[in-house]
Amino acid sequence: MRHVSIFALVLSVLAASVLGVAQDTPAPEGTRVPEGNRADLRDAPPRPGPGDVEERARVLLAAIVADDPARAMDFFLPREAFRAIKGIADPDGLYDRIVRLYERDIHALHAQVPADAELVRFEFSRRRGWVGLREESNRLPYWAQRHNTIVYRTGGEERSFEVRTMIAWDGRWYITHLSEFR
Repeated sequence: MRHVSIFALVLSVLAASVLGVAQDTPAPEGTRVPEGNRADLRDAPPRPGPGDVEERARVLLAAIVADDPARAMDFFLPREAFRAIKGIADPDGLYDRIVRLYERDIHALHAQVPADAELVRFEFSRRRGWVGLREESNRLPYWAQRHNTIVYRTGGEERSFEVRTMIAWDGRWYITHLSEFR
């Protein structure tokens, strides 16, 4: 039995090195890890409340209408937090990719959302959960919210679009994907 567990350990180390996963390494030096995202948490802390999501959703909608992704970057997960969370060999490469996707999604929504759009509300879905250590190549845990909705009004009618994935870092919600990750 001991040989089987040693074999499993060796296999997991090899898999991690092949995949570029460094999940057991600590967050980058100098990174402050918030209380609710500590690696030693075994149970989920309370899920953060909405905080300033409504106001940042208003800014995101304005960025979409203006076709200006830079205006909505405060709603996107900061690079330092992403580096701390992701236990992969090249977190900056992946971060740059998901930022480009976020920008692409804002441009695509610009073509769909009318210029007179006004935010009605931001709706958190019921699809939420605690993403534990080592899930999704993470070295730090976090709360995730999936398939949320921004509801806006245009021409007297309500319309909406999805905010695919958000995660909580230091008690604040951030977008990581506006649409499906491809």
